[in-house]
Amino acid sequence: MFKINHSKPMLDSKDAASLEDALSSFHLSHGGRAEGVGSRMAALLGMDYGVLVHSGTDALTLALLGLGFRPGGRVAVPAYMCSAVLDALASAGLVPLPVDIEKETLGISSDLIPEGVDAVVGAHLFGIPSPLYRISGVPLVEDCAQTLDTEVDGRRVGSMGSVSVCSFYATKLLTSGHGGGVATSDRGVLDCMVELVTHDKIERWSPRRHYLMSDLNAALLASQLDKLGAMLKRRREISSRYLAAMGKGAPSSGNVYSRFLVIPDGVPADDVIAAFVATGIEAKRPVYSPVYECLGRSGDEFPVASWARDNLVSIPLYPALTEGEIDRVESFLESHSDELRRWPPA
Repeated sequence: MFKINHSKPMLDSKDAASLEDALSSFHLSHGGRAEGVGSRMAALLGMDYGVLVHSGTDALTLALLGLGFRPGGRVAVPAYMCSAVLDALASAGLVPLPVDIEKETLGISSDLIPEGVDAVVGAHLFGIPSPLYRISGVPLVEDCAQTLDTEVDGRRVGSMGSVSVCSFYATKLLTSGHGGGVATSDRGVLDCMVELVTHDKIERWSPRRHYLMSDLNAALLASQLDKLGAMLKRRREISSRYLAAMGKGAPSSGNVYSRFLVIPDGVPADDVIAAFVATGIEAKRPVYSPVYECLGRSGDEFPVASWARDNLVSIPLYPALTEGEIDRVESFLESHSDELRRWPPA
């Protein structure tokens, strides 16, 4: 039986045409195309200025450097998040302080952020918007890599912090192949970031970051942005079918379903994953090694993050799924509905 991949980008003839247009221009490095798409990304996030870069990790690094933090600064980060945030902090010379998450949204718990931190990285995970606006008195870097074009409590995702970052990796909501972006409404932060990535025609040398996205990658991202509304609509349609198959109601409000999550009911998560895989459906833990594990910390220190690590299972949900593939996932969910619960709950 053929495998239904856990993730797959949605690509079509419009993407190909956008790439061909960039190729025919003979301008492939960073230029006007990338700058224009960067502005579109910023508007999507409710910000004024945007810079496109090679990856989400580069975006997070540039955001932290643009905020002016010096090596040794302490940054609160979600205990349940992928290790890329640690790579960015290490590149910027900053110290991570893992903080437990809220069970309702899987976002960093604003009540647990220690006093005296220099900054906070907060993330909207798996399409679930988190109320990061509750974080105040400290610069917030808002990670929107998995959640776009939605709101929480009337606040637009991407507009709650000092700086917002995105990833446009192949498995994200939008893809440029590899890629990322930084957005801000602070002109001083923008100027600092532009200075850091400008490495030609400079008056005085200082170490720079060669991060800027090429116009070729930006061409793909431009086409993807044109389809974002349709792709998010398709994600919610598929999620509705999955939930109906499970007998678990309608999609959660505001959730854009970059991942479809289930949790086992009295069955080990590894057994659930194995059952999916045995029928040719690739399922996995949505975060392979959370931040707290990467830092050698005990799950007892982060009970909600530890719960998420042990229980959450992610299954295929993306616009490129065929009708036959969706039918197969629906059939599995219907036959195992007594063993699975939706996450987040309705």
